[in-house]
Amino acid sequence: MTPYLPYLLAILAVLLLGWLAWRRPDRRRLVWRLLASAVAGISLVLLLFPPTYQRALDPGTAILLTEGYEEDTLDALLANKEPSPLVYTYQTQAPKATAIPDLYTFRQQQPEVQTVHVLGQGLAEQELQALQNITLIPHLSGMPAGITSVTWPDAVVLGEAVAVAGQYNLHSEEETTLYLQAAGQAQDSVTLKEAGQQPFQLRYTPKQEGRYTYTLIAKSGNRVDTLGQVPIQVYSAAKPAVLLVSSFPLFEFKFLKNHLGQLQHKVALRSTVSKAMYQSEWLNMPQTDLSRITPKLLQQFDVMIIEPQALQELSSTEQTTLQRAVTEEGLGVLTIASEQLGSRTTAFFTNFQSKRLSQQDNRTARPTWTESTTAAAIPVSPYTLLSSEAVTGLIEEQHNNLLAAGRKAGWGTVAMSVVPQTFSWQLEGKQSTYASYWAHLLSAVAKREVQEKFWQLAGPQVPQLYQPVALKLTDYTLANPNTTPQATVRSLADTAHIGIALAQSMYQPEVYEGTFWPRQKGWHVVESPGVEPFHFLVQDTAAWPHQGIQASRAATLQFASQSHSAAAASTRAYTEEQVPVIWFFALFVLSSGFLWLEEKL
Repeated sequence: MTPYLPYLLAILAVLLLGWLAWRRPDRRRLVWRLLASAVAGISLVLLLFPPTYQRALDPGTAILLTEGYEEDTLDALLANKEPSPLVYTYQTQAPKATAIPDLYTFRQQQPEVQTVHVLGQGLAEQELQALQNITLIPHLSGMPAGITSVTWPDAVVLGEAVAVAGQYNLHSEEETTLYLQAAGQAQDSVTLKEAGQQPFQLRYTPKQEGRYTYTLIAKSGNRVDTLGQVPIQVYSAAKPAVLLVSSFPLFEFKFLKNHLGQLQHKVALRSTVSKAMYQSEWLNMPQTDLSRITPKLLQQFDVMIIEPQALQELSSTEQTTLQRAVTEEGLGVLTIASEQLGSRTTAFFTNFQSKRLSQQDNRTARPTWTESTTAAAIPVSPYTLLSSEAVTGLIEEQHNNLLAAGRKAGWGTVAMSVVPQTFSWQLEGKQSTYASYWAHLLSAVAKREVQEKFWQLAGPQVPQLYQPVALKLTDYTLANPNTTPQATVRSLADTAHIGIALAQSMYQPEVYEGTFWPRQKGWHVVESPGVEPFHFLVQDTAAWPHQGIQASRAATLQFASQSHSAAAASTRAYTEEQVPVIWFFALFVLSSGFLWLEEKL
């Protein structure tokens, strides 16, 4: 097209409209008619042939927009950059920006780019590999509304509650209710009302053993969102073998022996009848000599429950044997005191700081051992135990006083309780309270089972489709550390086994790590000869979006901190851009409207 054609057409249009305005006999507003005619003619031509202008660009600098970028941040960045950098989008959309399919293609097509400003939520670790030797400057957005962190236990013992806790980012004052759905219905909920980071906790106690998938749901107004799934494995409660030792027959120990025996625990009871004479009982185990505390005897038990007087009556050899069983073998010892808490000779087992709360021989208290469990009042010692850095509270009462506490001693645990009579719960028909109390106390004190070979999920917290899953095998029994174990992963939905290559840790020769890329949702299991199978749940990529966002933010910030700014020569390029026709259209409408209206007046 001839470059002078638009000018010729504009002159002709102005002359024609001006002549029509001049020839009207009404000479009022003639100047305005001529001016409007000129504007209408010129704007009409510019509508048909929009003009262009040259804009300076910096080919060495680019702005990369990722999901969640903020318009204000982009505008501020462009306002401070002269000449203007190139603007691209990756996995998002934006006006006046060039979309790129992947970052490797971007590097090939724009080799002159040396600095990239990243806006939005950032890039994943694998994507950042394409930007090696480029200076990356992050301008990351804040976390979007929704879950920003969440935790739950991988496994619980039957009878324990599953606690799902975390932080929820609320951007407005609109109420949002979180539901924990299990067994086909909502089991717990919490309503968040204030804007900002809000903590939450939801609880549910499974009723049976097995693998379960719970769901966390958010409801805001009429909108219901599924945030993600909570995989839980429920195991049967351990049944530690218990040795009960008392200086005289006690109803407390008798009731406890019968209760544990009904639950199929191995139980032995020794009560002193007179000097050097004992009454012995055994349940669910062969009879053995209980007259002396020996290493052979203690190897048969996971926890000893004793009272202070019986502890003092042990010979020095027996006390030394018991102390070694705790520190070297991991035995747990629980001392149940009424008034006398201990003496200097039993300090290893009874050295807990205490405070007397009552001048009476006993008092009543309402024990608490979980957030949702507060028992009926029972008689307790006039003392309370004091917490410290080394002491962990096991049973509490009001005002955070401790009724039972424990501390680590070598491989084992020593604990003390000032609750001497829990059998009153059984007499009152509160069997579940009694059972829960002792299950909690025994699990906290009993000898821990040492795992010599086991699998772990090294990351991420939530395995997702088509994303790498790091699996870690720890094996303390390997005779030859140079022999790499074999491992396979399969989905429980089919029988196909996928082998994974394991690499030995440089600093921990007993640890091996491998990467698995899941292609199916649902439960998976990793297996290796001689190791207990490990199950994990693979979820859709839309589940728990905060995980991907936080991983991208962390990877982007780390990459930016490691990139170095290189001094590059200032370059300038130009591109032709079209003037927005909306301005010419507006001028044409206004001027034409004036000419039409003026003629009617």
